[in-house]
Amino acid sequence: MTPKQPDSAPRQEDAEQLFLLLASDDRRLCREAERSLARLGPSAAEQAQARLAAARPPLRARLCRLLGRIAASSRDPALTGVLLELLDDGDLKTRRSAVIVLGKLVAPSPGAELPAEAGAIEQRLLARWAAGGLELAERRSLVLALGKIGSAATMEALGEEQSEDPELGRLLEEARLKLRRTLGRDTPGHIDPRRRAPRPLLVRFHCRAGLEAVLAEEIGADLQPEARPPAWVDARWAGSLERLQRPRTALWFGFPLPPRELAPGEDVAVAVADALCAPDCRGLLHAFTVGPIRFRLEWAGAGHRRAQSFRVAAEVARRWPELQNDPTRSLWELVVRQGRKLQLELWPRGLPDPRFAYRRRDLPAASHPTVAAALARTAGVREDDVCWDPFVGSGLELCERGLLGPYRRLFGSDLDPVALEAAGENLAAAGLQHYQLEQGDARWHSPAERPSLILTNPPMGRRLLHGQELTPLLEAFLRRAAELLLASGRIVWINPLPDGGLPVLAAAGLRPERRQRLDMGGFHAELQLLRKD
Repeated sequence: MTPKQPDSAPRQEDAEQLFLLLASDDRRLCREAERSLARLGPSAAEQAQARLAAARPPLRARLCRLLGRIAASSRDPALTGVLLELLDDGDLKTRRSAVIVLGKLVAPSPGAELPAEAGAIEQRLLARWAAGGLELAERRSLVLALGKIGSAATMEALGEEQSEDPELGRLLEEARLKLRRTLGRDTPGHIDPRRRAPRPLLVRFHCRAGLEAVLAEEIGADLQPEARPPAWVDARWAGSLERLQRPRTALWFGFPLPPRELAPGEDVAVAVADALCAPDCRGLLHAFTVGPIRFRLEWAGAGHRRAQSFRVAAEVARRWPELQNDPTRSLWELVVRQGRKLQLELWPRGLPDPRFAYRRRDLPAASHPTVAAALARTAGVREDDVCWDPFVGSGLELCERGLLGPYRRLFGSDLDPVALEAAGENLAAAGLQHYQLEQGDARWHSPAERPSLILTNPPMGRRLLHGQELTPLLEAFLRRAAELLLASGRIVWINPLPDGGLPVLAAAGLRPERRQRLDMGGFHAELQLLRKD
């Protein structure tokens, strides 16, 4: 038989065949059999223990790994006891497997409780480490496991340890880095948005491609914004982080570090460490961080690169121990882009974003709040505005228009009563007044007052409707909108129609004043400002 796929639980009667596959010479089948047996839980654990007495290598190590999997999910102390006994097994691979699974069993993770046996496991692993005559492979496994535990006793045991074996030396250095990181988590840290920059800094605001001009206008002339398509705006700034959190059309912001040409054969990890430890970067991190400074690395478009990340962390630890590499509790993220030049950018990922706190409920295919904010800014503010969103969804467009400035009335309609409930919660959380939500079809509905502004984002429906259904719907909506709109009124929307739907716009008496191609995350549409002649 072939092991069941990971998404389907095996049957108890399959266990015998799965144990036979676990003993086969095909490593792929062994791994799949181990995963399938682990899904059987305690019954597979009982059978694995029964087979251990007579099992010979390499099956003993595989049974040990299986027991470790089940122990991690069941937290059965009896299984932990079996694994501890296997630390003294006569087979090297079985001992190494026991070390590895026990290390995973007590590795601290956010929000997870350590098993009651964590202390006993650590003591046994440390005792094994202190024992003489261990083979090199077992010492390497012990260092890997102990580095995950993160206690002061383990740090003391490994703190001064050295090795002539390059791989064991590397593992010891990595373990000490992890231990220092884990032990340091008892001291909290945060980014203070009220602190001021030590000097004028280059800031990069990221946005949806197509919103660069809108974002640059919103940022304000005092920061000297410069649109840099695709998808960001650079600015100069020397104030507090609170000022940088104001633009509502930005996705996030970061601080670009000076780009660097890499010489042939130059070590990228050393170059990244050079940038992190440079005086300007140190000053920036010190200026805004309260408590320990923790960072993580993100290799843009290049995967995790764990080996390179460790080399960066080790190099930084030697030069600037105060800066800790901690992917779990990091306050800062260093994004590395490697092309003809090494480009680095620091993101304050530990800084809470207060802009869209009103967003209490969301819906599938709803607008992203930065897109809703861009629509509102494109429409502008008129104190006498009567604004209608005929595809109101979760109400983000109405929220952003209401927060932008004075208006007379906000109307929202939608066919989905669940959407109207979500919009009501969000509008109330935004502290807005003078709004009304009604169930209705955008092709025929009439709000209580004729609108001077129609503000909506229907292309998210493109993910819900086929093209043949969407085009007639939107064309009918435009005709209805043109009928209801006051003279010289405006429509600001995201238009997904082919070629911007210009023939139907002209037929409805709508004149485009602004057209901007916009990345909607998977497809492109146009942000349009239409005026009724």
